[in-house]
Amino acid sequence: ERLLQCPYDKNHKIRSCRFPYHLVKCRKNHPDIAAKLATCPFNARHLVPRDQLSEHIATCMDKTSLEDDVESLEDPSPSFVWGNIKSSGNNR
Repeated sequence: ERLLQCPYDKNHKIRSCRFPYHLVKCRKNHPDIAAKLATCPFNARHLVPRDQLSEHIATCMDKTSLEDDVESLEDPSPSFVWGNIKSSGNNR
């Protein structure tokens, strides 16, 4: 499994499946570092220096996948429409 580097302690290498839990724990242990970091709005695992957040947002790979999801929701030809059932006249 892939190992990720903790943004709070560079010596921590965490398995990707445990990374969110580690972030919560390590953030509490390093409040001074946590105050200097901002969380990406597209992926909570992305913690970047506050002054670099806008640059990160502009280039975040997760933003691209989110935009693709939004575009698919805006498709003008829905494949299914609720409530279009014809009644046979036998309503009980």
